[in-house]
Amino acid sequence: MLSILLVIAFCGLGYRLVDLQVQRHPRLLKEAQRNTDQVELLNPRRGDIRDIRGKLLATSLPAKTVFADPAFIGEYRSDIARAIAPHLRMSEWTIFDSLKPAVRMRTNDNVVSLVTNRYVVLERKVPVERWLQVSNAMANLTFGEDEKKLPKKQRQFFRNLRKMGINADQVEDTIRVYPNKSLAAHVLGFAGTREIEINNRRAIEPVGIEGIELAFNSKLNGAPGWRISEKDRRQREIAMKRVYEIEPRNGLDVILTIDTGLQHIVEDELAKMVKQFEPESATVVVVRPATGEIAAMATLPTFDSNQPGVVPAGFRRNRAIMDVYEPGSTFKIVVVAAAYEERISKPTDMVYCENGSFTYAGKVLRDDHRLGWLSVEGVITHSSNIGAAKIGLKLGSNRLYSYVRRFGFGELSGVSLYGEVRGIVYPVRKWSGLSITRIPMGHEVAVTPLQITMAMAAIANEGKLMRPKLVDRLEDSSGQVAVRYAPEMVRQVISKKSAHRMVEALKTVVSTNGTAVKAKMEYYTAAGKTGTAQKAGAGGYVRGKYIASFIGFFPADRPELVISVIVNEPKTGYYGGQVCAPCFREIALRSANYLNIQPDIIGLSDSLQTQVNRRPARWPITVARK
Repeated sequence: MLSILLVIAFCGLGYRLVDLQVQRHPRLLKEAQRNTDQVELLNPRRGDIRDIRGKLLATSLPAKTVFADPAFIGEYRSDIARAIAPHLRMSEWTIFDSLKPAVRMRTNDNVVSLVTNRYVVLERKVPVERWLQVSNAMANLTFGEDEKKLPKKQRQFFRNLRKMGINADQVEDTIRVYPNKSLAAHVLGFAGTREIEINNRRAIEPVGIEGIELAFNSKLNGAPGWRISEKDRRQREIAMKRVYEIEPRNGLDVILTIDTGLQHIVEDELAKMVKQFEPESATVVVVRPATGEIAAMATLPTFDSNQPGVVPAGFRRNRAIMDVYEPGSTFKIVVVAAAYEERISKPTDMVYCENGSFTYAGKVLRDDHRLGWLSVEGVITHSSNIGAAKIGLKLGSNRLYSYVRRFGFGELSGVSLYGEVRGIVYPVRKWSGLSITRIPMGHEVAVTPLQITMAMAAIANEGKLMRPKLVDRLEDSSGQVAVRYAPEMVRQVISKKSAHRMVEALKTVVSTNGTAVKAKMEYYTAAGKTGTAQKAGAGGYVRGKYIASFIGFFPADRPELVISVIVNEPKTGYYGGQVCAPCFREIALRSANYLNIQPDIIGLSDSLQTQVNRRPARWPITVARK
């Protein structure tokens, strides 16, 4: 009888072993792994953004994800909430509510179990210094009792509570930081975070929202890694129990063509101009004409990339590529350049400007001054609307339209930023009877500040239109170049000879006889064109609202920089030569000093000429390392 019972017992034990080890093994293994194994997504470090000289514009700093164990904290959550709330910058009530112990049912393979909330995230992306403040606050926490008089077990509980009640994930997180705050904010943009799902697991990754952060998001982000490790019931990693790990691949650094020194100069002078004339907005773009590199790009009003949400959305608008406006007289460079290139006019050919009043197709076109006979070059010098219209009539609609498009208007420039618009250029079949006389003076077309800057840069660059270049190269974390972006010529818009003729005409604008005498510099020859355009609105042009502009370059015969200043609705004054030319001059002078650009006006004193001769003719072609 005993033998039979032993056999039955061993059979039952064997059945139980087979049931656990064979039949239920997969489910039990998953349950064990779920309780002990922790699969973590290892976020790569997002790459830095730097200027052409290697100066830091955007970077990622270490941060922590702070979590709590409510089941362990229990009745002491009010003490802990009061201690850590100031350091987490959260309200005590929010933390107190988060620390409330809770029990929930979990169903897995038809097995129901009760689970307590042992892991509650209080805040993500906490800077390391703030996490240290939280740790110190917990270490110094008292619970209103004389712990020396408490039983040993209670004293041990309080010690464990200070160490383990509030903790931080061992996996490092990062926070995006812009050291220069609002400097080049419209170029840099800003980054946020988003929740993603990889292999059925949710994770948080950084994401660019505007500017370079958005345009180069995939390059900056890199690729995530994985770590599978064993953890105890309080989510602490058990030493020497790491199972498997794949290292993340960090993102690439983006090196811009922006020069921080020039950007500082531009934003400083732009702020001074805005304070004086109180416009709705203002934009400056600085380009190196030979390469198309954008050395500076600024718009006011602006924002701090660290806190983009504290300003209205319009402040974050990059008006250099997103706003369009009728360019006014700056557009006269197109019709005169086309006339030179098509050989229908020479600089010395004379145009009768009708003493300031010209009737065409039943409509009167006027100049600001009663001008008579002017040379074609003089039409640029004195910015005659009538002279430009008559040159347009001589050129013809099809050829005029062709050169408008050849200069890059009506198409995307290809700058490395999202949100760029094409502007407005109507095909000839949609022109009115007046268009042939209005387009030459910058009406019935709409351009972006960057488009008109690149068109002027084409004239400064011997007729070659370059694609605007904002990113110089991509580098890995060791400083090795991964990708280098070469300058790219879009097309030869006009010949070298025609371009030189245009430069000579544009020099006269920055003279005592021209409309931009306030752009004139003592030691540098500048060339450029003013623009004063009445703003278009519903039903026609709006009285009292203007866009003033000046686009110029220097030194005129070997241009180093093209600088455009566009001002929207200045309150005091509205002529381009009055509002924008002085700002151009100050930016140019300070930039010349910063870049050591050699003066081109001779006749300096011997001592000053000696200093000039010792200066390099151009800025250094090498850039600072990290």
